Amino acid sequence: MKIATWNLERLDKNKNQLILDKIAEINADIFVLTETNSAIKLDNYTCTSTESLPNEFDQIKYKDGENRTSIWTKYKIVERHNTFDNFTTVCSDIETPFGLLRVYGTIIGVFANKQPRFDNDLKGNIEDFEKLFPGRQVCIAGDFNVMFSGFAYPSHQARQTLNETFEKHNLTNTTAEQIENVDQIVLSTDFLNSRKTVIKSWNDDKKLSDHTGYCLTIE
Repeated sequence: MKIATWNLERLDKNKNQLILDKIAEINADIFVLTETNSAIKLDNYTCTSTESLPNEFDQIKYKDGENRTSIWTKYKIVERHNTFDNFTTVCSDIETPFGLLRVYGTIIGVFANKQPRFDNDLKGNIEDFEKLFPGRQVCIAGDFNVMFSGFAYPSHQARQTLNETFEKHNLTNTTAEQIENVDQIVLSTDFLNSRKTVIKSWNDDKKLSDHTGYCLTIE
């Protein structure tokens, strides 16, 4: 089973086919894409997305079809859940070979570390976790704008707050050791169930977007 995440940097039409080719090559069973667009179409996948962005929103000019977060999956989507910000976060229950998984796709800090937006987004995410996670096997994936290894971007406090939240909900950050990385894949420790896991990256040269992509394989 493969779970992947990638920030597409709002797309560039000259690179769209290259991005689609790379997504097809990764061939994840669950893909959380951020800074994406309805122009992305994946064969044999079902999608739930945040709401399409108006052309002017949050003092940003968006192109038609842009949305912040999408969950694509080869598995059956059972149910979608409301979140604190339907333009930025999306949550769906997905049937997987390892059982039902509640997948929460997110961008924490749509203006990166700019305050007070980052702290407000972090607070909203954590409040969603409190409502949506108890008694469930869960996955959080997307652009957290937080590094968990090396330099403490955006702050030690942000890193500590999320680590404490993961511990509270018995979650494992499978991408925590990736250096200079803000895109994370976090899963319920019980869901991982001591299975072998492998993390692979792509777009390390940042030519297709300004973010490296990550794929977790659970064997």
